[in-house]
Amino acid sequence: MMRKPSVPRRRDAEALPPTTASGGRTPDASASVTAVGAASGTPGRAGNGPGDGHEANERALSVPGDHRERAVSTSLSDRIDERRRARRRLRRGWILRIGAVAVAVALVVWAALFSPLLALRTSSITVTGADDTVDAVAVQETLSEHAGRSLLSLDVASLGQEVADSLVRVKAAEVARSWPHGLEVRLTMRVPVAVRPTDNGYQVLDDEAVVLETVEQAPADLAVIKTDPGRELSQAQVSAVTEVIGSLSADVRERVSEGAVSDTARVTLTLDNGATVVWGEATDSELKAQVLAVLLGQEADTYDVSSPHSPTTS
Repeated sequence: MMRKPSVPRRRDAEALPPTTASGGRTPDASASVTAVGAASGTPGRAGNGPGDGHEANERALSVPGDHRERAVSTSLSDRIDERRRARRRLRRGWILRIGAVAVAVALVVWAALFSPLLALRTSSITVTGADDTVDAVAVQETLSEHAGRSLLSLDVASLGQEVADSLVRVKAAEVARSWPHGLEVRLTMRVPVAVRPTDNGYQVLDDEAVVLETVEQAPADLAVIKTDPGRELSQAQVSAVTEVIGSLSADVRERVSEGAVSDTARVTLTLDNGATVVWGEATDSELKAQVLAVLLGQEADTYDVSSPHSPTTS
């Protein structure tokens, strides 16, 4: 009786896939081989064409949860956040610096304009150029309302005008700051040159016909503006006489006893020795005063300087 030929057993590699404890199958080893082959570019059983390996590689890179994609995304996000934080820090720094500068400026302004650091003190006001008619106390009293104000906030030109307007004897006042609390006031005084008779006495006038004071008796060293009875001089006529007398030097002015003016504003002076000076109109007064000073070196009854380039005496 003939025996049936024996069938050889299958190799372990060709055996059926083993099952897991739960009854499921383990992953096919061929699938792993195929994935590795696709990643390396070698054809495997899952790849049938020349582009299958590249496509598989791309699929592997785009698998959700892949470590390389997660690392790139995290790094980019961190860099963006870091830039945002840097910009915020830069803005905060600029804001702090600007705030510090603003506070410093405010403190300087307060100290310079509103604090007692540079405040004016009345006792620190000094006066020069005054005469016996105006003293330093009168100037200090005039400017006392500005005490306590910062020297930086004071308009010194306006202060000088204020002094001149308040004190009639002051023709002009130049004011300068004297740090840290004072002022220096330099006065230019008005000089009396003539008197004008009025019903209330004699008005003392300077060369601009400003009334400095009114006195009962005419001072001996001042010329009297002569007026005829019943004749009233205009302000322009009075100004013409005072301007002429004021243009004379001090020693010549002392020799003038009277001044008169016609209706046509022609001025005539009378000297203390009775001599007459024909001045003419109140023009070229400075030149005429120089010519008269020379002519007075010779005795004469009349000195005519109405035409200063060709003066005459008689």
